[in-house]
Amino acid sequence: MSVTTTWNPMTHTDYDLLKGQAVFSADGQDVGSIAGIFHPDMDMPAARGRHYFLLDPGLIKDWFGGFDQVYLPESAIESASPDRVVLNMTADQVKQRSQEWTREPTGLESYRRVI
Repeated sequence: MSVTTTWNPMTHTDYDLLKGQAVFSADGQDVGSIAGIFHPDMDMPAARGRHYFLLDPGLIKDWFGGFDQVYLPESAIESASPDRVVLNMTADQVKQRSQEWTREPTGLESYRRVI
């Protein structure tokens, strides 16, 4: 069993470690996996809280209107461990945000993308 720690990244590299991680809602529902990271064009710690993650919803893309690319904001992450990312919202709350997260965030073209 892994120990979950509060999400507190200190470097851009800390964000890159989440690539490929499984993502779960606060109530334990599988939400997908992190397929990529979008880094804002600024140094840490100013960049903290401004990252986006490209979420691959896998088999539950119907939650996101059939979209297979979802832009997960950093503010939705509660904790991270070596094998999972846990969101700070339940599956129902994720579904409520789903339409918002399928639109590319404003200004994303200035972000550095890590796939």
